[in-house]
Amino acid sequence: SNANAAYELGELHRRARQMDEAQRYFEQALEYYPNFAEAHLGLAAVLLEKKQAEQALVHAKKAVAADPGNEVGWYRLSKVERLLGNSTEEQKAMTEFQRLHSRKTNEPESDRKLFSPEEVTKQEVDPNIPN
Repeated sequence: SNANAAYELGELHRRARQMDEAQRYFEQALEYYPNFAEAHLGLAAVLLEKKQAEQALVHAKKAVAADPGNEVGWYRLSKVERLLGNSTEEQKAMTEFQRLHSRKTNEPESDRKLFSPEEVTKQEVDPNIPN
């Protein structure tokens, strides 16, 4: 779909650290599909990198609301809350990330989904890539 294509382009630009282009494509993906959790996560990462924490918070919260089982959403939300100095909210988000991550890590390979509903490159917690 157009949303998926825009998202993938946004993610390519984000990984290449071309944040303005990435932001444009993530925003375009959200125009097509407003509840696209991965696009909200990508946009939150870009906004975090651009030190626009208040805007990043909006998208991190939308990502968590759209897909509460996505550990990356909770991780990114914790980073935004930390940047904003909201230590209580940061800890809540980090606790949920750790719970989900632990569950995912201990889940048998046979129980994992082979394909995601949106069939797009998923956001990851990667220390080598900003946010």
